[in-house]
Amino acid sequence: MDKKQRSPLLLMALTILIDFTGFGLIIPLLPFWAERLGANPLGIGTLITIYALAQFIFTPLLGSLSDRYGRRPIILWSLLIEALSLVLTAVSGSFAMLLLARAIGGLGASNIGSAQAVVSDVTSNSNRAKGMGYIGAAIGAGFVLGPALGGLLTPIGPTLPFWVAAGIALLNACLVFFLLPETHRPHTNNTGANNHNQPINTLLHNFRHAAHMPVILRLILVNLIYTVAFAGMETIFPLFSQKTFGWGATQNAYMFTYIGFIVILMQGGIVRQLVKHWREQTIMWIGLLILALGLITLAFSSHFALLLISIGLISVGDGAVSPTISTTLSFVSAADAQGETLGLAQGFAGLGRIIGPALAGSVDTLSNPSMPLLISGILVILSALIVFPVLSKIHRPDDSKQHTKHTGQPFALEQSK
Repeated sequence: MDKKQRSPLLLMALTILIDFTGFGLIIPLLPFWAERLGANPLGIGTLITIYALAQFIFTPLLGSLSDRYGRRPIILWSLLIEALSLVLTAVSGSFAMLLLARAIGGLGASNIGSAQAVVSDVTSNSNRAKGMGYIGAAIGAGFVLGPALGGLLTPIGPTLPFWVAAGIALLNACLVFFLLPETHRPHTNNTGANNHNQPINTLLHNFRHAAHMPVILRLILVNLIYTVAFAGMETIFPLFSQKTFGWGATQNAYMFTYIGFIVILMQGGIVRQLVKHWREQTIMWIGLLILALGLITLAFSSHFALLLISIGLISVGDGAVSPTISTTLSFVSAADAQGETLGLAQGFAGLGRIIGPALAGSVDTLSNPSMPLLISGILVILSALIVFPVLSKIHRPDDSKQHTKHTGQPFALEQSK
């Protein structure tokens, strides 16, 4: 990777780090701010859902616009929109205004596809995975730094974290404006734009194609259910800790930092060491069981020590499942369809981030904060049962020659039975 490639790549990684630091800064605090404005658990779930829904709708649109007009202006405008949403969040005098602010925030946060496109523009095929790894590491670091910073700022003033996050977004916009070169030559050819601008239609089309491949279908379903469960836990945990331990925004911010730190350890090195001894699908399945155990244990955690253990199990499980499920999907996809398959999985994960918070908030409103955690654990167990029958049919690409020798046909044909 030469200097010309490295400069935009590292700057993009820095931009993503700053962006997700601002995002992570406010996430643990939002439920308490919504409560001050009169929201019940269902309202808090809706608050998270509307953000995810806006991001789901606008991410492919902004990606398409960046193809047409260039990466730099789309990323710049999205950061300015993000700053506006954070200012509106800070000055919200009603829950309706807060909902509007978060919907605008979802639009502003839809720049991740454009950021990944920058990486694709400036890296060769052989270096692209490494470049995407920089982006993933920046996202993870942002989720550690952001909540920690939020925990420090909240005692000073309840709206200060939102103002600081808005300032961070503006700082980010300045970095992009002054330092980020345009990495893509804009063009006006809108071929395929309709597909990019209609995520639901594209998702359904790709899902119908995947329906003929049971292994892929099960893995995508697992990704959906697992995301629903984890997103529900993230939404409801501040309310659970408030009721059980009397915690406020500061304590929850530090707990989210604890989660992020463990996830980074898992994805940053531990999983890479584990796959040297066990197959990715085995680690994924064990990760699902650990995640389920953590969620169910968390539902009954009434002591701080048990809470730390439960959250640790959840973080370890998530850190194991998240990278291995994508890797496993790449193993079972044809070489010319991996982008479609992984995009489909991400699309359903996006739906999971829409469904999970709304479901958890609804259940909490009808019962108590422990029940959504218990249901999330049961859902993860269900996902482990769904994928278990096909684990033995999944093989690494480097096993393909040996597998063909024993079966007389490549795995790509076997999986469609």
